[in-house]
Amino acid sequence: MDGYTTLNLGSRAVAVSTVGYLCFGLAGWMISMSAAGWYSGQYGLTALFPLAVVLAIMGILGFVCGRGLDSIIFFTGATLFGTASAYKLLVGVGKVPDPVSYLGWFACLFAIFFGYIWAGSFKSGTNRMMFLLGTWLTLVIGAIGAWTGASGWFMASGYLGLITSAFAIVVSANEVVRLGSNVNPNIETAGPTVKPMAAD
Repeated sequence: MDGYTTLNLGSRAVAVSTVGYLCFGLAGWMISMSAAGWYSGQYGLTALFPLAVVLAIMGILGFVCGRGLDSIIFFTGATLFGTASAYKLLVGVGKVPDPVSYLGWFACLFAIFFGYIWAGSFKSGTNRMMFLLGTWLTLVIGAIGAWTGASGWFMASGYLGLITSAFAIVVSANEVVRLGSNVNPNIETAGPTVKPMAAD
């Protein structure tokens, strides 16, 4: 009975990480397409708020399942994308109280956060580590673009954001593939339940 309960909790943890990283990847991809100049800033951004809500829920469930790093990433993503959705809403109705350089500080503070989260992720697997590194660099470049007003920096952050979003989706896929490939229940029991997260 105890073995079954442990396996069940591990499976739930994998489900949380799969959905959470998928949402992060989708939201990041939509923002990055606009930053890269593929579409105008209004395309796809209406979906940011529901994705932010799902990320917040995944953050809570990740904490319950013992996925501490994933929980922190999802909560931060929910804050980031929820705020971006609210800002775009203000832009849409013509109410932008602050200059674009203000967004530079917003991105800078998030970059600092993701920077030290990346520094603490070296044992969490290559894909997670690369995802966090890409998120950090994307925000740094985006902050420089907001401060300088140079469109080239925004475009660079957009393309780097697309690559980073792809890594998030790879992490999502890797979680569920690893679960499906574990035919021995003992392997699953010794995986997500003992470690904070499965190594990529």
